[in-house]
Amino acid sequence: MRCALAVPALTACLVLVLAAACPASGPDAPATVSGQAAPAPAAIPEPPAGTKAPGNIDTPPAFIKQPAARPRPTRPDLTFAVKGAPADFRGLAWGADLSRQTGLVPVTKPVSLPGTYFRTDELLRLGQAEIRSVAYYFPKGKLTGVGIVFEGQENFFLIKDHLIDLYGPGRQMGDRYGWTWSNFFIDLRMRDNLGELRYQTQP
Repeated sequence: MRCALAVPALTACLVLVLAAACPASGPDAPATVSGQAAPAPAAIPEPPAGTKAPGNIDTPPAFIKQPAARPRPTRPDLTFAVKGAPADFRGLAWGADLSRQTGLVPVTKPVSLPGTYFRTDELLRLGQAEIRSVAYYFPKGKLTGVGIVFEGQENFFLIKDHLIDLYGPGRQMGDRYGWTWSNFFIDLRMRDNLGELRYQTQP
């Protein structure tokens, strides 16, 4: 009977001795190697002085060679026409004196337009296009411009092609197509099936 009780008592003593000799285990307990504490992990070295993180994470590292930018071709200046401006319209030179002209009639219908004239024998064609009227502008007694009225998309393109043949490609400006020189311009436009072509000197 004494032997049976002595064995559990001896076992309990051994458990207490081992518990006292072994360090506590757990997530906060330092790891041991052969009964000794494991060395602390090495600290992460600081970056060299003056080193900066890139401001843009998409910026490639400096050692990656950037591709050379391709030179962009210089666009030609389309402001001016490639051929010379017309010196006259149907034999009537720009700047011509009204007092020396014959065959010009003042525009009075549907309303009176001071300084605006037309020819009774005007040819109502321009190139292959049919036109409705031609007006000559003498605002100060000198010819400064001519206005032509026409109808239909077909006549618009016929007039445009005719002018391109004479002066080269023009320039699209909104709903207008035209040619510009330093002291002269030609303007072509179409609205509601009614078109207008204007030749105009510039000061």
